[in-house]
Amino acid sequence: MRRLLLFVVAFLWCGFAMGQSKEFMELYRKAGEVIKDGDTGMTTTEISGKMLQELLPAKAKGGHVVGRIDNIRQIKFDSSSGKGLYLQIDSLAAGGKVYEQMSVINLDGQKVSVFKAPCGDAKSEYLILISKDGAALVCDIVGTINMKDIMGLLYGKQQ
Repeated sequence: MRRLLLFVVAFLWCGFAMGQSKEFMELYRKAGEVIKDGDTGMTTTEISGKMLQELLPAKAKGGHVVGRIDNIRQIKFDSSSGKGLYLQIDSLAAGGKVYEQMSVINLDGQKVSVFKAPCGDAKSEYLILISKDGAALVCDIVGTINMKDIMGLLYGKQQ
């Protein structure tokens, strides 16, 4: 019985350790369901921090942002088929209940919006929405990261 209890606690802890807000995770799961139903205009990607660190071992050391990311979840919208879901995510981000708007940049027809939600002691969740010409990308990054790290990832100046 005790082993079962420890297993359940460990399982639940793993679910909470990922850090994404439950509201974002509901929409991420919804995207997965839409894809299973045959929508080829969307793709989802999930990258754990461990996988990222194995793919980029040189950058996983010395305090580089790669070593401080817990996980990344993305939804890519290739067409307008996922427009309703993208608008739900945009509404969640801009609503102000879960996320705080950190930055909006419009450049050459591309809009990049960055939102932040705290998730634990030193960890943060950054929700990034990028759109241009009907295509869009939603990227949710959790880790011991800050806005400077996010801007470096977006614009190529990682520390």
